[in-house]
Amino acid sequence: MANRCAVAIVACLVLALVAPGCSLVLGGGRSDLPTTLSFQDEPGGAVAFQSGQPVPTFDRQPRLRAELGGQWRFDPEPIDTNLSLQDRKSSLKAITKELGQRGGVLYDDSAWSTISVPGTFNPPPNSTTTGGFYRLDFLAPTVWSDRYAILKFGAVRYIADVWLNGQYLGYHEGGDTPFALDATGALIPGAYNNLVVRVDNPTWGTRDDIVPWGLADWWNYGGIVGDVWMEAVPAMSAVRADVTPHLDGADVSIVLQHRGTGSVAAKARVRLWPTQVNPSNLLNPEANGLVPTDAEPLLDRTLDLGNVRGDSVFRVAAPFSIRSADLWAPSFPALYVLQVNVIADNQPVDDLYTSFGLRQIKVDSGAPRLLLNGLPIAFNGVALHEERQVTAPKGVPAGGPLSSPAEIQSILKRAVDIHADLIRVDHHPPNQMFALLADRLGLAIWEEIPLYHYSPQTFSIALDRGVPQQMLAEMDLRDFNRPSVLFHGFANESGGSGDRAGALRTLHALDRRIDGTRLTGQAMYGTDPTDNTSAGLDVAGFTVYYGVLYGGRLSGLVVQTFLQQAHKAYPKKPIMVLEYGHWADNAYDENQQLRVFNTYYQQISANFDTEPDGFVGAGVWWTLDDYWTQKPGITVEKFGLYKPDGSLRKAGAAASRAFARTGPSTAPPVVRSKGVAVPIVPSESHARLLPYLAYGFALPAAVLALLIVLLSRVRPRRLAW
Repeated sequence: MANRCAVAIVACLVLALVAPGCSLVLGGGRSDLPTTLSFQDEPGGAVAFQSGQPVPTFDRQPRLRAELGGQWRFDPEPIDTNLSLQDRKSSLKAITKELGQRGGVLYDDSAWSTISVPGTFNPPPNSTTTGGFYRLDFLAPTVWSDRYAILKFGAVRYIADVWLNGQYLGYHEGGDTPFALDATGALIPGAYNNLVVRVDNPTWGTRDDIVPWGLADWWNYGGIVGDVWMEAVPAMSAVRADVTPHLDGADVSIVLQHRGTGSVAAKARVRLWPTQVNPSNLLNPEANGLVPTDAEPLLDRTLDLGNVRGDSVFRVAAPFSIRSADLWAPSFPALYVLQVNVIADNQPVDDLYTSFGLRQIKVDSGAPRLLLNGLPIAFNGVALHEERQVTAPKGVPAGGPLSSPAEIQSILKRAVDIHADLIRVDHHPPNQMFALLADRLGLAIWEEIPLYHYSPQTFSIALDRGVPQQMLAEMDLRDFNRPSVLFHGFANESGGSGDRAGALRTLHALDRRIDGTRLTGQAMYGTDPTDNTSAGLDVAGFTVYYGVLYGGRLSGLVVQTFLQQAHKAYPKKPIMVLEYGHWADNAYDENQQLRVFNTYYQQISANFDTEPDGFVGAGVWWTLDDYWTQKPGITVEKFGLYKPDGSLRKAGAAASRAFARTGPSTAPPVVRSKGVAVPIVPSESHARLLPYLAYGFALPAAVLALLIVLLSRVRPRRLAW
């Protein structure tokens, strides 16, 4: 207790220095490394491009695919971060020199250690390794000879440079979001290929131009922390399909690409399928695995794309309406699958599948409450850091990033078992399987980018570089079709006012441009319930520790006072309590943790926006599980409702009972979606109506204009008084 309080006091002193703009970072230079994602205007609409290619779907597809996870070779070496963060136009030669013979196809790496991918090179309590080189040899089938190869990474923390067979493919900055590189020119089908990845994970607090820059409370896992796989795609293919849901249908926007040289006569056959999630397909990452074998398509239409020229990218729309649809909600997580079958010169050449749900989350225009599918809802939430808990040694988490669907499902099951219906998943974008499984289990998600404890100066540096914008875009694009993702968070416990508000407005505008179906927010300090920087966001989120870290003795009155002050500051927005909690280091602390839960939850639930005059949209307990931290003086934060061995603490048992009383009904074990869908197409009658409307408006306007001209020629007469 004393140790933690000392750490909290030091943190407050540090943040007091940071808030005015003092960086506390003594060196490290300034990065001029460009971001790699941008939006380009293409026929049919804007398309996101990264490293020269349209951003693809990262959903697994039934294409020729090589899964590259497993055991790699790893050489831990100090990496020159100044080189990592320099423009590759000026630094690639030096980086290649640093790589040395490690990049050679025939280089003998047998003396290197083995490492699991996905995984980390610095599992706790070791935090000294900050970078190194990965190598993998893999066989590319001969059948890939007439295909284009796309190399996909789920996440590499923090900066990755990639070579295939000695040929440089590209780089990526940002440790939590996916990226793809064109490997076609370097891949050798029918032979063993050599993949090399240089990874640099700068120590937090040594630079202020990375995201996050420092003062974070979780473990900074470095390395290839996400899946790695390679896909073979034909010249004419579907890149992605973005589904914007409505309660009676959806707008579908499909990005297609023709990588060949000549033109092809192309079509896209679009089908909508029902799904049925059950234990046998719950963990299947491929959307087509959710379609029952006896299912008939709910919609089947073919779009004639005409003659598509070579080296082209374009969007096509395929909206539909649906009657008797099943809407997605935590109590009934109904899903559908969209299939895009690409036909080139009368031959089917590619299939793309994606799952999605029909749902709408918004703020009531007449009251400060959340509406899900038109009905008021308040969430019982838990927060977590995505970290392995199983096989916990000596009563602490096992540590390391979650690396398989089964591990992620085991964590989400803990939330389901205590009747939580909202997960605040870490302070950074989580593994993509979190949202995919939350879709199927009926859990809502708040996901965010890691602008954590930012100051005016670090906000300015980060947004000038464009890294937060790229992270947000990558997160939005990856999880575009995930109905469980209801909220996008832009910052956590950050300082400043004008600079922060400006950064939040920039991110909100970008989020609306890309998506627009999620609510936006941030996690403000509860110490200032009048903080006005969420004015331009959809909800007002706070972290609240009155009676725990500040605010005197614990009492319902102090919690209620905060809630009323926050509501007064934001009378039209739902208040989101994004953190409340207490540690459980010993028996006394565990009892105090229980008192904190009971005291807070009584006040939060009494003000849920489902109650008369209520205004609280969510109460999120910090945290579901214990977690490793790099905060000085603390190794493991024991805030969890669960112990690492999976047993509930007293507060966990109390939360389970309370959430069961106030939350929605539990999702049924099996949900099979249904509906009657029809395509929305421009009709001939509508096309003919437009000229009539134009004529109807134009004729009176012309008559009025003529009358004005005639009157203007009449000499005005002076009035006699």
